[in-house]
Amino acid sequence: MSLLPLFALGAVLMEAGMGRAKGALHCFVKGLAAFAVGAIIGGFTADERNALFCGTAALLATVGLSDRVTLTGAVSISFAIALAHQFVVLFDRLVSLASSFALPDPFSVLAGLHKVVSAYWLPDYAGVWSVHALAGGAALGALLVAGPRVGRYTRNGLPAPMPPHNLPLAGLGIFFVWVGASAFSAPLWLSASQTGAIAFLTALGWTRWRFGKTDPSFAFTAFWTGLIAGFVVGSAAPLPLLLAGILSGIGAVQFSVALDMHFVDDPVGIVAAEGLAPLIGLLVLWLSKSAPLGVGVLSWLLPFIGGFATASLVCAVLSRLGFLRPAPMDEFVGVDQRLYGIAAYPEFELREA
Repeated sequence: MSLLPLFALGAVLMEAGMGRAKGALHCFVKGLAAFAVGAIIGGFTADERNALFCGTAALLATVGLSDRVTLTGAVSISFAIALAHQFVVLFDRLVSLASSFALPDPFSVLAGLHKVVSAYWLPDYAGVWSVHALAGGAALGALLVAGPRVGRYTRNGLPAPMPPHNLPLAGLGIFFVWVGASAFSAPLWLSASQTGAIAFLTALGWTRWRFGKTDPSFAFTAFWTGLIAGFVVGSAAPLPLLLAGILSGIGAVQFSVALDMHFVDDPVGIVAAEGLAPLIGLLVLWLSKSAPLGVGVLSWLLPFIGGFATASLVCAVLSRLGFLRPAPMDEFVGVDQRLYGIAAYPEFELREA
């Protein structure tokens, strides 16, 4: 039995815990709907593993949007990314086949392109390109078009404090992410766990030095980032794993802060955890000379750009039609109450921190 649904559950718990209490229920409904749409599209291949991968990619593309996106918007994004996932998987298989034999005469004009792609492409082990790089690019595109949450920035353009409403819930989510990640590649999971643990500890120390206080939310994101970077590095010597963990711990914090300063409101840090992490893993491979410089860059770049372009286009269309975000007052009151008529915590009076 695949543990991949636990990874998806962990992503939803992370989003619910790092977001606003009055949108927590919506995170679960939105996440389940996105996963269902992706799994249905992936299921047409009659491959259970592909269906779960496709559903996970669709879900991750919407993680971080939390209560900013309507259910219609989330389903539309997940549908588009599920289709993009299928294209990435097909392209990866074609590259793997084409690299093993010479092109026939009618296609000899493509020999140069064939050589470049074969030299700079890495196979899609552990869904690194078809799931993680694709979802990271899609999340960035969706976040840019959707814009920040209501109240996230002051009138002067400075970030306003909006603390996570339930960090223990987010911590439980990252635990499920760790357990469920074993479904991507069991042989590489131990190495990925090591880089994730190193990234977590690095982030704890880095935030203590950088901000004067240890920030658990950044540390959770760093663990996720290190975990995905570890799948790229693979079963390597201790030094590359250590380097990947340190770079992931620092990179997840600094990259998320940089996005925040440029009005990209990513409470989960999904862009770093899914989009930046594979690039960190590739960088460590190059630095450790486990792979020649440049190898794998197309594997990361094409899915990332493809996900970014797809989600940006879908969100732009939805925004023009008025289907992307709830009304500002609905967000202010709480989308759980406005969309479903009940809050995730009905026994408490919910208010902005």
